[in-house]
Amino acid sequence: MHNMHSMHIDDLEFGEIRLLAALFELRKLAAAAARLGLSQSAASHALARLRNRTGDPLFVRGSGGFFPTPYGERLSAAARKALDILLDGFASNAPFDAKSTTRRFNVYLSDVGQMVMLPRLLAHMGEEAPLAGLRVCPIPLEQPGTALASGEVDAAVGFFRNLTTGFRQSVLFRERYVCVVRADHPNFRSAMSPEAFAKSPRALADASGMAHTVVEDELKKHGLMAPPRLTVPQFMVLPLVIANSDLLVIMPGRLAQAFSQLVSIKIMAPPVPLRPYDIKIYWHERFDRDASSRWLRRTFVQLFRE
Repeated sequence: MHNMHSMHIDDLEFGEIRLLAALFELRKLAAAAARLGLSQSAASHALARLRNRTGDPLFVRGSGGFFPTPYGERLSAAARKALDILLDGFASNAPFDAKSTTRRFNVYLSDVGQMVMLPRLLAHMGEEAPLAGLRVCPIPLEQPGTALASGEVDAAVGFFRNLTTGFRQSVLFRERYVCVVRADHPNFRSAMSPEAFAKSPRALADASGMAHTVVEDELKKHGLMAPPRLTVPQFMVLPLVIANSDLLVIMPGRLAQAFSQLVSIKIMAPPVPLRPYDIKIYWHERFDRDASSRWLRRTFVQLFRE
């Protein structure tokens, strides 16, 4: 029974409050430790100290991670609330000046987004925020929302299906699919046709969770779905592959334009209509009023909104 121990607030360390909040959110000790920059054994010692002082297990191991006891849940909710209040307090006094900020912005941006947006974004930051840094973070397949909610990542830009509850979003532009082959591809001397498309071997970049499943479904519907000859995890390697082979790739139009600067390729409309999709910027509502996050979002809108 936890109430038999008298728990003194003086015994509580700031790191332990952060650990409770992180464990509650991530449900994995390793992930919580990584977020706080602790070793796993340091995190596990901190949890042991908390258990000892509260007389409650707080978190118990279940299938797929750690789960809070009822008391652990109440304590973690209080920790999260306390951290939010502190964050707001610190932020409230900090006017944001882009010219002098040394803040490093963290963003989720797919490889396509990086290729299409980074050159302009960096040129703009060089002018407007010369001392700021930018880190593009790998997008986790599971729950990309977690790091946005905690403020670890400032914004996500791209096509995301799983950023809904608690998130705000703003459309930047509409992206359309195109077909890309090397400039002198023998099947496309005249123009695109379903026949030429059907007899050209395809390469596919499959970054799961992207808009791409829609494309495959459309092709199937029109009977144009030969299995791809090559599948790679990212788009970035494809221009080099296309330029030196007879492979055909369906890719976002802006990416094709960027590639056409680097290798000689032919860009054509697909043989069947493929639904366009919106590229948006997403942020968590907790940071809606935060001056530096707002500056970052305004920058994306200013540079890339159609």
